[in-house]
Amino acid sequence: MRMSSKSFDDLNDKMLRKLFEINPHSATAFGMHEPYDRHLPHGGRKRLEDTLVLLEKWHAEAKEITRKETLSEDQKVSLEVLRVAVDTQRFSLEDYPIWKMYPDGLEMPGFTLHTMLCRGYGTLDGRFKAIASRIGELPRYLKEFRGRFEGTRPVRLWTDGALDTCKGFPAFLEFLVDHAKGKVSPSTHGKLKKNVAKALPALQTHQVWLQSIRGGAVENFGLGKEKFAKLLRIRGMDYTPEEMLSIARRYLDEMKRERTKIARRMSARGTLDEAYKIIWADCPSSFEEVLKETERQIDAAKAYIRKRDLATLEEGVELHVLETPDFLRHAIPFAVLDMPAPFERVQTGLYVETRPSKPEDLAAMWNRAMIINTAVHEAYPGHFHQGVLSNKRPWMHQLLEFLMSSDTIVTAYETQEGWAHYCEKMMFEQGFEQTDAAAIIMLDAGIWRAVRVIYDVKLAYGEATIDEMVDLLAKEAMTPEAVARDDVENFSRCPGYPVSYLIGRHMVFELRHELEEKLGPRFDLKKFHDLLAMNGNLPFFLAREAVHKGMS
Repeated sequence: MRMSSKSFDDLNDKMLRKLFEINPHSATAFGMHEPYDRHLPHGGRKRLEDTLVLLEKWHAEAKEITRKETLSEDQKVSLEVLRVAVDTQRFSLEDYPIWKMYPDGLEMPGFTLHTMLCRGYGTLDGRFKAIASRIGELPRYLKEFRGRFEGTRPVRLWTDGALDTCKGFPAFLEFLVDHAKGKVSPSTHGKLKKNVAKALPALQTHQVWLQSIRGGAVENFGLGKEKFAKLLRIRGMDYTPEEMLSIARRYLDEMKRERTKIARRMSARGTLDEAYKIIWADCPSSFEEVLKETERQIDAAKAYIRKRDLATLEEGVELHVLETPDFLRHAIPFAVLDMPAPFERVQTGLYVETRPSKPEDLAAMWNRAMIINTAVHEAYPGHFHQGVLSNKRPWMHQLLEFLMSSDTIVTAYETQEGWAHYCEKMMFEQGFEQTDAAAIIMLDAGIWRAVRVIYDVKLAYGEATIDEMVDLLAKEAMTPEAVARDDVENFSRCPGYPVSYLIGRHMVFELRHELEEKLGPRFDLKKFHDLLAMNGNLPFFLAREAVHKGMS
């Protein structure tokens, strides 16, 4: 077995702490809390530039070590991850500067405070001391944040979303004060109340500023053909945007035909409308019951995985199902999994689900079949399971996941989202909840992701409008217009992310079929699942290589 380079590991440990000094919110996400939990980063461009300078220095010094020492296989992967991180950060600063297009200065602090509230690390009093300290830095952070936009014109659609966040944020801060009362020491609660009182006028100032820049905001946010293709090359993707469109349209046609076929046997009339009436009739009576049913379906999925021996499940982990806070509704139109942190002693995930904006949409959005499919995607054996296994690998392999924020471009999600989307189809094919209702919802999820590929490319190219893509998604996925609009508008600021689901699933199945053909009877499905899940935070070209090596 090849020895690791101590110099390489020492460099990474040193640079990680420097990275966290610049990005203390990433330290919280990574599970490193002292002294970072008490601080917000610089709110302006400085943080992004300092991060790029550090990553470039880090990568240069790492490459220099390789001239003198031999790296282990894991260290070679880490070096590639670092290279992708440098290229992505540079792309975010220079090619697609979303940091001066998307004026939501509260999304990142809000996510961070919510994570600190809900994760069970340390003591509650200690967490609230840090929460109070971060809230105390909000006025400084927001002032620096506004400096990004001097002489620039943000995107109007995204400015409207930022206004929604800002309007809802005071209620979130007041909730924190109420929640902490009687649960933390009087001194901690007093500091929290004092800092919230100081933050509220700063939030009002920020809201006035957002309203003032809205008049000069622009409609266009397209990335353009050349830059979109460049982003995919940085990620090491196998397909061009045009090839992705072709794949998506083929899947779209196939899944729509299969959905129609199933609908014909579900009801006397055999129409999709009748099928959906049957599916939507099986729905919890309230959103609170949706959360409880989600917990039940997570347990059912885990039991089925063990029964069929489909994957290795870790014990002693925690997954909490929560409602999306109001101030994050525009950023989480449906559901999301806040991944467990690599350095956290107890692997804890936060599974967040969004209440429909219109009560009458509850059945269409959160019927039982939809709850099942989403639980498979977000929890088991999807994102949460993948996150727990990935965190057992070297922390450098998770670096890209925790460099992501609302003001940088996303990368490497084709493995993570591809795995979770693959799990939806795999679990159904393996017999979990194999009903006609579940089949249609599983196909709907695929249709939805196929349309995401289409609108991702079309919006990036500037070849379609938001309204056109909302109409397409509502029509093809048979979903309410409000739900479709939330989806398209939310992902409009994440070019390259929406393609990750279907194209990622396509690549997972391609890899599986390739190995089934190569290994024949020696192919082990459980081993394949374990290897792919534990490498889920790597770009797919690196995950694929790791799976090949592990299966051979």
